[in-house]
Amino acid sequence: MKMLFISYLLTGETSKIATWLLVSAVLAVIINVSSVFDLVTGIKASKRLGNFKTTSFGLRQTISKDRDYMMYYFLMFLIDCCLSFFVDFPVLCTLCAISEIIIEVISIRENMHKGRTDAHDPIALMQSLATAYGQDKADKIFNIIKQQEEKNNEDNG
Repeated sequence: MKMLFISYLLTGETSKIATWLLVSAVLAVIINVSSVFDLVTGIKASKRLGNFKTTSFGLRQTISKDRDYMMYYFLMFLIDCCLSFFVDFPVLCTLCAISEIIIEVISIRENMHKGRTDAHDPIALMQSLATAYGQDKADKIFNIIKQQEEKNNEDNG
């Protein structure tokens, strides 16, 4: 079964055109769904880290990312239509969808691990302390930690 999109248009085989378009539409929906999953895991990760703020900026970034994904995807669809004389299937759309989904899966994986490690950034930790307790108390805590580290270095040295 050859799925040549342009030849289907020329011969008027609408059921085969519908199949080609359905495959492309399903891939486009999968891209958008993976982007929504990334948004949800990003929100959960920011809540877990304690810096979740409801602003439209982050949502606009997601919409902008989806717009870019769909622009690339549509470009690949147009090229696939031109290549349909040689290729039976929307190959470039499939490759584009797979690569964008891999990007989203990596981002989802990173979001799932945010805030769940034992190794914390000491600078971010000190900034959190300064925000929560004030700069003077954060300086006292920092000095205590510094003295303890110096003591440990003397004992080990």
